[in-house]
Amino acid sequence: MIEENFSESHKKVFKNFSNGIIHNLILWIISREDIHGYGIMKRLNEFFSFEDSKCDITVNSSKIYPILSKMEKNGFIVGEWKINENNKRVKFYSITEDGEVFLKTIQDHMNNILDNPSWLEFFEDMTGREINK
Repeated sequence: MIEENFSESHKKVFKNFSNGIIHNLILWIISREDIHGYGIMKRLNEFFSFEDSKCDITVNSSKIYPILSKMEKNGFIVGEWKINENNKRVKFYSITEDGEVFLKTIQDHMNNILDNPSWLEFFEDMTGREINK
């Protein structure tokens, strides 16, 4: 939960920041393995649950399934109904060629950011850690 003394505008900024990252993380998670929505939610929550955090975010089904649907409509992922280990019918997602191309674009942008001294200064300032190249 976001800390009580954050203003509403602080909460909105943090929420928008995390929402942008969530889309990229979902695509990356799916690129690593065919996975169902609940599995994706569990993985995402590993990214956003911090000990002693003022800005803990919980990813739930009302957030993830619309994103998965949009990614599927845009051709980045494809869903296939399968029977899971509990004999339940669930939709497993896998990345498409277009999704791989988009993920490569994200990777290229991230590398450009890490090669930019201004971004490195920002990360070091914000984290209090030295970023080694």
